[in-house]
Amino acid sequence: MEKLNESYGMQQVTIDTENTETKHKQNLRSTSAQLLATLAQNWLLLDIGLTFGVPPLVLGALHLNTGSGLSLNSSETSWLGSLPSICHLIGSLASGLFQEQFGRKGSMVLVNIPFFCSWLLLYHAESVLALYIAFITMGLCAGFCEAPLHSYCGEIAEPRLRGALSTLCVAATILGAVFMYLLGYFFEWRMAALISSSVPVITFLLTTQIPESPTFLLMRGKTEEARKALCWLRGWADPDEVKEEFQALINYTKQRVASLESSGGNKNASLKFKKPNDLKAQLSELTSDRILIPFRLEFFVTLNAGITSFVGFQPYQIIVYKELGYPNLGKEILIAGAVLVFLSSMGSLFFIRRFGKRKIALFSFGLSTMSILALGTYSSFRDDLLWIPGLYWAPLALILLMRFTLGFSIMPLPFQLLSEIFPPVGRGTASGISTAWAYLLTFSLTKTFLVMVAWLNLGNVFYLYGTCGVLGWVYFYFSLPETEGKSLEQIESYFTKNHDRKEKFSVGKSGHLK
Repeated sequence: MEKLNESYGMQQVTIDTENTETKHKQNLRSTSAQLLATLAQNWLLLDIGLTFGVPPLVLGALHLNTGSGLSLNSSETSWLGSLPSICHLIGSLASGLFQEQFGRKGSMVLVNIPFFCSWLLLYHAESVLALYIAFITMGLCAGFCEAPLHSYCGEIAEPRLRGALSTLCVAATILGAVFMYLLGYFFEWRMAALISSSVPVITFLLTTQIPESPTFLLMRGKTEEARKALCWLRGWADPDEVKEEFQALINYTKQRVASLESSGGNKNASLKFKKPNDLKAQLSELTSDRILIPFRLEFFVTLNAGITSFVGFQPYQIIVYKELGYPNLGKEILIAGAVLVFLSSMGSLFFIRRFGKRKIALFSFGLSTMSILALGTYSSFRDDLLWIPGLYWAPLALILLMRFTLGFSIMPLPFQLLSEIFPPVGRGTASGISTAWAYLLTFSLTKTFLVMVAWLNLGNVFYLYGTCGVLGWVYFYFSLPETEGKSLEQIESYFTKNHDRKEKFSVGKSGHLK
């Protein structure tokens, strides 16, 4: 073994180059394996992104289009715009139990079958009823896979990679919307739906090749399978290379599972956990403080994200852009905004390790809130300000600024926290309920958006959202913890009375799961 000795005065420093090189190779293999698993999972998120992107195209093409064989009135438009969200809610409520029955991986595999059918139904739709059924199916499918996606991402990743990988997951959803808008630009919406039907097929094939979550396998008493899964996720390592981390994972899971049995008292023996998938046990766990306190944080983060991202107007973007003075640029703005969201989400990967999620969130939510208030001012005084040269493009610049902040933090943050703040027992159900709340909020804001605009006018709606955004920012400043670089055990401690407040708000150092 080669060793280099360097003297600094009376102090001698020994550098073990062989161990350093070995550790670097192990980290590279581990990163590659986790990235591969995440990329396979991300095809499902890409499909979800496609479902998010299709309503503006369909509604923009069919709203009050009497010259088309299929036309939508304002009531049908509002229902089709909001139906996916309420169906996401229903699917999310069931997703926790769904994943406990079929596993994180199994759930992600099976959901592709109805996803494929929904795209084909949309392609062949010849009536409003067919559109309803297609949108409902898409919404339910997106909801069913929410808990498995969040749980899997949080459980397979090392702390040093968790923030980046969860951001990649969000970026995949955004990329799906970008692809849909591009398809809508070059093709009619039916052909876009037909092309999109290939994504569930690809996703099905890829997700069958990744391992199940080691944490889930441990909670099912499948210790050897969990060890093999962890070896795969750490770069196809030998069991001895993950021995320390695997024992730490056992200890971590052991502390969170009430009914743990050890075979013959042997510390390394096969572990047997009672299956925590009966409804009574799940509900009992959900009433504990270790679930309720982080759920409160997720509740307000999701609320502020929905308001600050102006989520209510998403399905009606082309309609709103017409009112803001861009009647012929709707699809182009959709594409530009979606691309900007994607690029900003990827750009955040370079900042999140240095500044952490908390600082980036405060920056993004604050900037978006100011943009919303500025849009309110423009809408209120538009007729008096149009004489100013260049002001015609001001709302477009503000909209694109909002899209930038959406990808930079607003959209990823709730997803990132879902992967980190809940303990393993109850994580699936808690994630499902949290996601259901997100979609209930989206449904409410979407369904009422056109009514609010008709009642208050667009400028006052901007003011209302902006005011709520200010209140949300203040809550973030005092309550949002920093989770970047922290182990899941550290993050759980932030929701107890005895925790270091200074450490709670500081960026942690990368390390292994404890």
